[in-house]
Amino acid sequence: MDVEIRIPPQPVALTPGAAGTVTVELTSLADHDLRVRLSVAASRAGAWAHGEPPTVSVPAGGTQTVEIAVQPPATAAPTAGLLPFTVQADDSDTGAPLGRATGLVSVAAPARLAASLFRTDAGPPARFTLTVRNPGERLAVTIAAQVHPPGGRVRITPDTVDLAKGGSAAAHIEVRPPALFMGGSIPYVVSVSCKAVGDLEPLVTVEENGQSPPRVGKATAFVVTALLVATAAGALAFGGWERLASRSSPPPAADAQDPTEVRVRTPYAMVEVFQRTGAGPADADAALAQLTAAGVPVRLVDSTRSPDLADGPGGLLVLLQDGFATPEDAQAYCDRNRALAPRCQVVQ
Repeated sequence: MDVEIRIPPQPVALTPGAAGTVTVELTSLADHDLRVRLSVAASRAGAWAHGEPPTVSVPAGGTQTVEIAVQPPATAAPTAGLLPFTVQADDSDTGAPLGRATGLVSVAAPARLAASLFRTDAGPPARFTLTVRNPGERLAVTIAAQVHPPGGRVRITPDTVDLAKGGSAAAHIEVRPPALFMGGSIPYVVSVSCKAVGDLEPLVTVEENGQSPPRVGKATAFVVTALLVATAAGALAFGGWERLASRSSPPPAADAQDPTEVRVRTPYAMVEVFQRTGAGPADADAALAQLTAAGVPVRLVDSTRSPDLADGPGGLLVLLQDGFATPEDAQAYCDRNRALAPRCQVVQ
């Protein structure tokens, strides 16, 4: 052989549809100048390759460099192993073989997207910055976000980005996670997914954790609780005086209707139940305020004033919502507000 062909021993990593190059050195072992025509032997990888330029001149004892372009089709499947390709040098005038050598390539699935999510402001509202990088071909991407536990709100600006090949883009995400009215913080997770426009499955998903503080701080909560307890104690004291006074009053007529009677229609969603004694009234009022502040429709009913509610010793205070057309509607109410009303159940 009159030509020595050197191909780098390291395999060339390729992705479907993307071109790669292999640098080949041709060294003449002849005592005269050669005009060399390069070709790639028939094989799977060989069908993707060609020399640039296909014909070169190599001086006697000299070296010439040639690029072999290799581009698998966009439909090529990733390979588990390495694919060989053989470069052959022939005399362009006589067609006589001058030398040959073999190289290796691999085909991997394309890296479509990479993303990172960073919290820039703990809030409320909490703010995050999403950075999306595109190592592949140009791509239009839609961005969606969710908060767990459910019940929060998310705003994304912008929610669609156009990524050039090798380019990147940023989106700003504002999150208002669910929060207790009073008490401790709630842990939450914001999950952001990026999908190619028209695709159903996300190309990449990233998450970030956070803590949602209560709507009312500890100092304010203490004052509110103290006021509720004082109000409840006054109401109980007044109720005791009312019962004492009622002993000297004649009983109402059997057919008289109590004007304070509260009716509850089934099916209804029973959110929470409290005792009418002790700290029960204060706890019931605090729970009612928390749910109302979160936009959850609910009302507080005293079981001693409703013929439709079961009554225990001393009576009960029931947080509920009624007026549903079907039990399924009541169950949907419970499911929708499960984060703030974990014990919600349907009564038919």
